[in-house]
Amino acid sequence: MTTQQCEYGKLNDYHDGDNFKFDIEAQPTITEFEEFIGEKMTNAGRCVLNTPDNFPLKLDKDGTPLKRQREYFTDDTEFTGKKVDYIANHESWSNSEHEWLYGLAYNGHIVKIGMTITSLQDRWSGSYSCGTSRAMSKGSCSTTNYIITECNFKAIHHHGMNVEIYAIRCPKKITEETRFGVTKTIYTSTVRGLETMLTERFVTKCGYKPVLCVQQGK
Repeated sequence: MTTQQCEYGKLNDYHDGDNFKFDIEAQPTITEFEEFIGEKMTNAGRCVLNTPDNFPLKLDKDGTPLKRQREYFTDDTEFTGKKVDYIANHESWSNSEHEWLYGLAYNGHIVKIGMTITSLQDRWSGSYSCGTSRAMSKGSCSTTNYIITECNFKAIHHHGMNVEIYAIRCPKKITEETRFGVTKTIYTSTVRGLETMLTERFVTKCGYKPVLCVQQGK
């Protein structure tokens, strides 16, 4: 079996083609999660099908469609391009001033915890959404991106679920260092450690990692 076949096969650990291999309703709700971490989360964005309804055609000044458009999802079984993409629910979605922890929720139930040192938009629209079958066949996308993309697609397209991204803002720590004859303000990243703490709290309360935590950290 090739490496590529193994990567595709890993999707079967989470969805068998008809159903998820875990009980979504048994996962903690956003409200329950907020209660046991002691913080509120912001409904920052949502996953939607990559269709003209969600991402209208780009038009010229005279109203005619531009020649260069995004490739839209179709139900053709041979389609290997981008099936889903992401839309902002809140202004925090595109904020790159801070780092972010996030929870991926299916119908309001947490299925994944993660982090990003850039914006949520960069992580989801720029990174996760690259996890297409086409990219997998070329060996140019990560297993995590592929599995999360496919699971999000199946949640929406096969099961009619709401797929949303909830976020916690993590301001960078600011310190002033004097060294080498220079004094400078330095911004220090803390979100990787905070992700570990958040995951540990989840495990303490639930007894297992979030069901779609394919790998921790990114």
